[in-house]
Formats: sequence, C-alpha cells, structure tokens
Amino acid sequence: MPPPSNIKGVVPPEHLTSVAAGGFAAGVLRFGTISILSHLLLLRHPVYRGLTIQFKVYLQLSAIILGGCIFAEKRVSEYNDAVRNRNRAMERSRRVWTEEQELKERISRREAAEK
Repeated sequence: MPPPSNIKGVVPPEHLTSVAAGGFAAGVLRFGTISILSHLLLLRHPVYRGLTIQFKVYLQLSAIILGGCIFAEKRVSEYNDAVRNRNRAMERSRRVWTEEQELKERISRREAAEK
C-alpha cells in the first residue's frame, strides 16, 4: 500500500467530523469524571500530595484527552462500519432488482414468442 501522501482524491464521508467530535466529547466527559474522582480519592495519598499542581493538572488532562481520543476513534469506526454495511445492502438490493427485471423481461419475451 502506498504511503498516505501519494494517495489522492480520498474524501472522508460526510458528517465524519461531527461524529468524531461527538465521540470526543463523550470520552472527555466519561474519562474527565473518572479523572476528577481519582484526584479526589488520591488527595490523601502522600505521594500524590507531594506532586506539583502543574503535574497533577497534566495527569488529569492526559486522562481526559486519552478518553476523548479513544471514544472519537470508536465512534468513527462505528460510523465507517455503518456506512460500509449500508453500501453493501444497497449493492445487494441493486443486484436483486436487476435480476428481477431481467427475469420479468425474459418472461415477457417468452410470452410474446408463444403468441
């Protein structure tokens, strides 16, 4: 597979950015809640108390951003799978429709030949 820089004309599906943003927001809320709760629980721990405020903020933000990235990726994967499944269903439907039209055409030709 060529490197991504050599691939041209690739357009992401519509609404992908909003799906990713929604997933990121959900991950931020979920992991942010866990991060704040863990901060409150660790306030009494002697090692955690010895850390600087900047490092504590770094730890909390790292967890929040990690959660956002994980959930954004999950939502984008689910969206891509849904689009893929929808396209497969449309292709199957188109194939069945074409076969049905061909069958009707053969039957009508056969009936016309018998008359």
